[in-house]
Amino acid sequence: MAEFRIMVDPYLIPEQYKSEIELVRKTAREFAQRYFTRELAREVDHKEEFPWDLYRKAGELGFIAATLPPEYGGGGLTTELASAVITEELVRADTTLGQGILSGAFGLYALYLFGTEEQKKQYIPPVARGEKTFFLALTEPDHGSDITQLSTVAKKEGDYYVLKGIKTFITNAPTAEYGLILAQTEPEKGYRGQTLFLIHTDWPGVDVKPLKGKMGQRASPLGEIRLDGVKVPKEYVVGGPEGLNKGFYWALQYLNIGRVHVGAVALGMMLAAFDRAYDFAQKRVQFGRPIIEFQLIQQKLAEMAQLIDISRLAVYRAHLILDEYIKGAVEPRTMAAISSITKVFVTENATKVIDHAIQILGGSGYMEEYDVERIWRDHRVTRIYEGTTEINTLTIVDSLRRGFYTL
Repeated sequence: MAEFRIMVDPYLIPEQYKSEIELVRKTAREFAQRYFTRELAREVDHKEEFPWDLYRKAGELGFIAATLPPEYGGGGLTTELASAVITEELVRADTTLGQGILSGAFGLYALYLFGTEEQKKQYIPPVARGEKTFFLALTEPDHGSDITQLSTVAKKEGDYYVLKGIKTFITNAPTAEYGLILAQTEPEKGYRGQTLFLIHTDWPGVDVKPLKGKMGQRASPLGEIRLDGVKVPKEYVVGGPEGLNKGFYWALQYLNIGRVHVGAVALGMMLAAFDRAYDFAQKRVQFGRPIIEFQLIQQKLAEMAQLIDISRLAVYRAHLILDEYIKGAVEPRTMAAISSITKVFVTENATKVIDHAIQILGGSGYMEEYDVERIWRDHRVTRIYEGTTEINTLTIVDSLRRGFYTL
């Protein structure tokens, strides 16, 4: 009898990237198998602690800033698809530890894209090496997802800007020594008068309050940043003088990247849930046979497989398009539609997949011992941060109506 095997790549990875992707996947998987433990995951989840040791190890392997150039401490990988695969593998191994260490560099890509050469050389390498964390502070208590309106203001006084305001739900605020703040520099211009600033958290007038009690992703610290008359030298305007009043547009351009990355995180979480549910279904015996033999369990597993398969295609496609977007070959509003479509599709489908996993495990799925309840908790916020499902839905329709994306 003839032996058959898959002769095509089901995820259509371009030939020039295949060897790199294969090596990256192998390296990330081996890293997780070596250093990720269930005991550590539960410990950082319970204590709401950042896994510094793992983060430093990931930095040594180039996982933290995988596609940034080596001159800035990055991994120098040639395609954003590689960063998607790293995320997929680490989060699949453990949602808490994987997402925790990968979130340590949140917002760093914005500095790489828009910062001056001096800013990039000084501030990117320590984060890329896993020595420091980073933040991008956009959200405010009164405005949430609506960054067209800001209460944080930056008033020019000589060679300084004086910042006053509050940023909340800021990833890495409690651990980071520096990061980016979006502030209103010319209030009369609305969102056209916003600017990004580099600030240090130990500067006078900066107060960081950790926010505890999150539902999930507890290895990724969250905080509130209060700015009370913080004097920021003009050299800390992101992008230098040319960066003045470009903050809103640059933030949106960064979010086009961040939302695609969230899709990779959600993909990893789907796979983590599937792995545990599939293993349980083969081992759990009811009515004298493994429950995987029951048609209703098979139906759930089949739907999970479908949603994961198509979600992986969406995530990989979006990361390949990111390569062109970062080169300036894709219009930002077109990328906004693609990133929003990817984030909404994958995060919403992850909800279905993880819920199926809990149902397959039954009462065990509701208990800490089997991990899927933690996967659910870690996943839920992916439909909220970097733009809620509702905000991203509006972005998709706006791009369609304006002709920036067509079907």
